[in-house]
Amino acid sequence: MANDTSDGVAPRILSAPQDAPLRGAPSVSSAVRMQGDEVTVSLTPPPTLAAPAQWLIQGPLFGWLGDSDPYPDRHFPELRVLSNGQPVEVTESVRAVAGAVDVSELLRKAGINPWLIADTPPFVPTEGLSADVLSQLIRAGAVGTSGTDHLAQWRAQRTLGVTVSPGQTLDIRYRPRPGYALMTQQALAKANLRHRYCLTDAPLRALSTQFGRSAQFIAKRYEIAVGAQDRTPPPVRLSVVPQPGGALVAACTRGHARPAGVGGWTDVEVVPDQRAVLHVLTLEPAGR
Repeated sequence: MANDTSDGVAPRILSAPQDAPLRGAPSVSSAVRMQGDEVTVSLTPPPTLAAPAQWLIQGPLFGWLGDSDPYPDRHFPELRVLSNGQPVEVTESVRAVAGAVDVSELLRKAGINPWLIADTPPFVPTEGLSADVLSQLIRAGAVGTSGTDHLAQWRAQRTLGVTVSPGQTLDIRYRPRPGYALMTQQALAKANLRHRYCLTDAPLRALSTQFGRSAQFIAKRYEIAVGAQDRTPPPVRLSVVPQPGGALVAACTRGHARPAGVGGWTDVEVVPDQRAVLHVLTLEPAGR
């Protein structure tokens, strides 16, 4: 926790443009498993789906934010899509922009890795580049200079495309980048956590009893896409494997599921928001 706070970042899921209609279409069934530094989202469209669907898994559009950025690799390079434990075929596209200028093709022709923006500093190797190509990159605003060095100034976004058949389960597996903050017991009680995670007074009182009123906690806020954002949000079954030091897991549950205040959950029915994003909060005492 080199920084005190981070907003975090998460991939999102979209329907491919040709997959209409949107709202009201049959929703997928979804299960999420959180274990250690990995999350697996299992999605299964209904067997009544008329034809295979195209889903897009999209990272954020981002650029280099400096040495203090806790999540420089926001293109989720480790993300995998599996079916029955085996990798499935995906398409990949990269969009890179400098201001309002699309420089994707220019970077491709120059043979430059668009994910240099995840390096610190984001040096652009110029060996082998012609003077004309380098000049084009500089004029487009994609590359800046610092003394004799050249630095990446573009932003980029990675999109994966995958086809899912009716009734087929796809497992999307990646390392989450949650938002986090170091918070006191008093700050937890005042923070805007109750509505987002359906957090009540009882688990907060239990934390105070167990760890003391002066204890500080690392609050991690996960946003997990559990379906296409333009479709009806799916029901979600959530499992959270207990981790050493974990003090609390909270999310909005359906029915009479186990309340917050436990270190882990097993197959609890939880409620995503209207963008088909599941919000999960975990707390662990700082310094333990």
